[in-house]
Amino acid sequence: MADFVRLLAKSSDTPDAPLDSETLPGHTRNVLATAAALVDTVGQQALDSLGLNDTFNTEPLRAALLRAALLHDLGKANDQFQQAVRHAGVAQTLRHEWVSVWLPLRDEHLYQWLFAGCSPTVRSAALYAALGHHLKLKDAADIAVRTGGTTSALHLSHPDFRSCLQHGEALADLPPAPPLAPCSIDLLARPLAELRDWLRDDDWWTTQATTKERRFVALVKALLISADVAGSAVPRSGESPERWTESAVAEACTADMLAEVVSKRLGAHTTRPFQEQVRDTPGRITFVRAGCGSGKTLAAYMWAQKKAVGRKLFVCYPTTGTTTEGFRDYIEAADMVEYTQLKHGRSAADIELLLEDRTADVLERAKRYESLTTWHTPITLCTVDYVLGLIQNYRSALFSFPGIANGAFVFDEVHQYGDRLFAELLRFMDTFRGTPVLLMTATLPDQRLQALRQAAADSGAELLVIDGPAGLEELPRYELAGVQTEAPWPQVDQTLARGGKVLWVANTIDRAVGFAQTADSRNPLIYHSRYRYVDRLKKHAAAMAAFDDDNHEPALAVTTQVCEVSLDISADLLVTDMAPIPALIQRLGRLNRRSSPDDPKPVCRALILRPDNRFPYDEGEFDFTTIEKWLARLAGRPVSQRDLAESFAAEDSGVTPQPVDSAWLDSGPLAYQQPAREAEGSVSVLLPEDKAACRTRSGRPDTKQVTRLAIPMPLGRVAKEVEHWDHVGSALVAPAGRIEYSEQWGGKWAKKSK
Repeated sequence: MADFVRLLAKSSDTPDAPLDSETLPGHTRNVLATAAALVDTVGQQALDSLGLNDTFNTEPLRAALLRAALLHDLGKANDQFQQAVRHAGVAQTLRHEWVSVWLPLRDEHLYQWLFAGCSPTVRSAALYAALGHHLKLKDAADIAVRTGGTTSALHLSHPDFRSCLQHGEALADLPPAPPLAPCSIDLLARPLAELRDWLRDDDWWTTQATTKERRFVALVKALLISADVAGSAVPRSGESPERWTESAVAEACTADMLAEVVSKRLGAHTTRPFQEQVRDTPGRITFVRAGCGSGKTLAAYMWAQKKAVGRKLFVCYPTTGTTTEGFRDYIEAADMVEYTQLKHGRSAADIELLLEDRTADVLERAKRYESLTTWHTPITLCTVDYVLGLIQNYRSALFSFPGIANGAFVFDEVHQYGDRLFAELLRFMDTFRGTPVLLMTATLPDQRLQALRQAAADSGAELLVIDGPAGLEELPRYELAGVQTEAPWPQVDQTLARGGKVLWVANTIDRAVGFAQTADSRNPLIYHSRYRYVDRLKKHAAAMAAFDDDNHEPALAVTTQVCEVSLDISADLLVTDMAPIPALIQRLGRLNRRSSPDDPKPVCRALILRPDNRFPYDEGEFDFTTIEKWLARLAGRPVSQRDLAESFAAEDSGVTPQPVDSAWLDSGPLAYQQPAREAEGSVSVLLPEDKAACRTRSGRPDTKQVTRLAIPMPLGRVAKEVEHWDHVGSALVAPAGRIEYSEQWGGKWAKKSK
C-alpha cells in the first residue's frame, strides 16, 4: 500500500503540502458546510416549490443532505485515485463514488453510525445522492472493473480519513465514529459485491416510495451536486463557502428592481388593460395567448412585480438568439445588467471554477462557472434548456438548483418547443407545485393547451388563460401568397423602389448569407445569431434604424429565426422560407406591425419560398403538405393574428402531449443525463485573438468581456474536439483557424485541417 502524506480530493501543485481545500478532509468540510448553509437558506423554499412542505420539513432534508455530503467523496481515499490526482494518465479501476457508497454497505458499524434512527427515506436519499453525484450510473451493470491493477487499497486509518469522519460528527451532528482498519479491494474477485447486491435487492424505490418521497430524493440529489460545486469552487477565491452561499442565495428580486425594468421599457407610454390583467392575475400558473406586437413581454415583467418579489426570476426563451435579444431589449435598456445573468453572466464573487482540476472535462468546468452565477443573480435570462434541463439532469440546471428552487418562471414562445421539450415543460409544472409560472405565446394547438391545463390541475392549480387585446388581434394585417420556388427579386425591387421595407427570413444561416450576398447591390442588412455579442448589437441597431418609423429610406434586411421574437420592426413585404406554422406566425408578426385599431394600415403581402429541405427543423414539426394546406386555407383574403391563431389551433396532430420520463425524478439509485430536446445545442466560443481581452490583470475571467465577445456556435461538428480546448470562464476558446469570422457575415466552423 502506497504511503501518502495527505489524502487529496483535488489535484495540487504541492501534493505533500496542499491547500486545505485540495485535501480530502478540507473538501469534505467545505461541502458539508455548504450543504448545511443550503438547508438554512433555501431548504424551506425548495420544499415549498416542490410541494413537499406538507410531508417534509428541513430536519429530514438536513439529515439526508449532510449524510450524503459526508459520504460522497470518502471513496477517494483509495490509492488509485490518489495516484490519479498526482500523475496525469493514471487510470482508476473503480469510480470513487461507487467506493464511497460501498463502504457503509460493507461495514455494518459504519452503516449504523451514519443511519441509526434515520427513516428509509432519509437513508435512501443520502445513499442515492452520494452514488450519483457525478451522473455516471445509468444501469447497475455499469458498476464494472475498468482496466488497471489487481487490487485497490483504501486508507481508512489515515489521519485525513479520520478527519473527514470528525467533520461529519461536528456538522452532521453524529456520535463518535467507529475506528476503521485499512483494507483492499480485490479487483479480480467481483469487487464491490455488497454494492451490486444492494442495487439488486433494495426494493424501497420500486415498491414503497411515494411520489413525494421520490421528489424528496431528487431534491437531495440536486442539492448535493450544488453543494459539491460551490464547496469546490468558492474556496479558490479565498471565501468561506458557507458565508458565500448564505449571501448569494439571499439575493432576490425586489419590487423596485422590477419596477425599473418596466418603467424604462414603457417610457412615455401607458400600460394596456391586457398587460394590467396579466400583472394582477391571481393564479399561480397563467397562460398568455397574444399576438406579436401586443406587449406581452412587458406584461411578463409586470407579472414579475407581483409574483417574483423575494424570488429569483428566470425568463426562459426557446433559443440562444432570442435570449440575447431579450437581454438587450429589457435589461440593458433598463441599465439593470448588474442584477442580471445572460446565460453566461457575471459573478458576484470572482470565482475561477476548478480550472486546475484534471478530473473534470472542459465543458463541465465551463458549466460550473456559468451556473454558480444564478445563486446570487436576481434575474436570469436563459435558454429554456437551462431550466427544463433539470428534468433530464442537465449539469447546468443541477449546478443552478439553489436559484431554481426559489424561482419564478416565465416561459416565452412555448409554441417553438419541440415535442420532447414541451413534455419536459409539463413535467416541470407537475413537479414544481409551489412555483409561480407564466407561459406565453401567440398561438398553441388545442391539444397542447389541454395538456397544459391537465399539468396545472395535476399540480393543484388552475391554468388561467389571458388573451391579447381583441381589437389588435382581429385587425386584418396580412395577405398570404402561394408557395413559390424562385426567389421573388422583382417584388423585392418594386417594394424598395417605392421606399418600402423588406424583411427576408431564411431557415438557416447559410441560406441567409447566400441571399444577402446575391442581394449585394441592394445594400442588404444581414442579421443572425452567430456573431460576437458586441457585433450583434451593431447588427441589431442597424436593422432597427433602417426600419425606424421615421426613416423613410428603403431597406432590405435578411435574417434567420432570430427575427421571430427579437426585432420590433414593421415590414411592408415579408419574404420567408416555408417553416413550421408557429414560426411562420411569428415571422408574420414583423409584417405591417404598426397597424392598430386606431390607425389601421392596408394589408401587406407575405411571399413564401419552398426550401430544398426541412433543416434545421425535424420531420415531426415540419410537414410540407400540412403547411401548404394551412397556407392555402388562408390565401386570397385579408388575415388577422386571430385568424392565424385559430387556424393553427384547429390543426389536429392526433397526438395528445404527455409528460416525459425524467432522469432526475425517476432514476432512484441511478443517475444519468438524457437530452432535453431533439435539436443539438450550442456553445459559447471565443476567437483566439479575443482570449486575452477576456481576462483581468490578475488572470481571472472578465465575465463582462466574455459575454461581449463570445459567439454562439453549434456544438455538433466540434463535440469531440472541445475536451482539449482552453476556456475562459464559461466560454470555450477555439484553436487558431477553427472559426471563419467576419463582422459582416458572422462565424462558421472552418474545415478542420488534416
